[in-house]
Amino acid sequence: MDIAEFISGVDRTGTKQPTEAALKAVETSIGCRLPDDYRRFLLACAGGYYQGSAEFNWPEGHWAGAVQEVLGLRRDVCSLVRTRKTPQWPTVDELLWIMSDHGGNPICMTIDEMHFGKIWFIDHEVARYDESWTLTEAMSDQWGYVLPLAPTFADFMAGLYEQAEAA
Repeated sequence: MDIAEFISGVDRTGTKQPTEAALKAVETSIGCRLPDDYRRFLLACAGGYYQGSAEFNWPEGHWAGAVQEVLGLRRDVCSLVRTRKTPQWPTVDELLWIMSDHGGNPICMTIDEMHFGKIWFIDHEVARYDESWTLTEAMSDQWGYVLPLAPTFADFMAGLYEQAEAA
């Protein structure tokens, strides 16, 4: 699915066009400049709920989920900043929650130097709620809380597809 097609499926009712100033404010708050492909997306799409079928697969090819919530430069429940300040599920600073799937699982981008710009799925059902954890622990095979989806935001978007209707 191309980015323009995806954006056309996001219900952005009541949102204003994102600005470069708002984007820079988010980048200042997280301490880094975001990847160019994701910056372009944020300036084109304020975020909202996806109104169609935007399915995604695991890197091995089998079905992983469907995008439901798209976070952006806005001030309501679909806000990147609000979700970062008060996440629904446990997370770490190296992860930027950018979308959620149909089950509320976060789709995140790593903003640390080692994994910068990669896209990850967080399985909130195996989260550790009572103790702190590191990104390395969460990515380990022993835990499997943070799972790889795509090497870049553009690759993740290119892999989205609309589920064909059953006949």
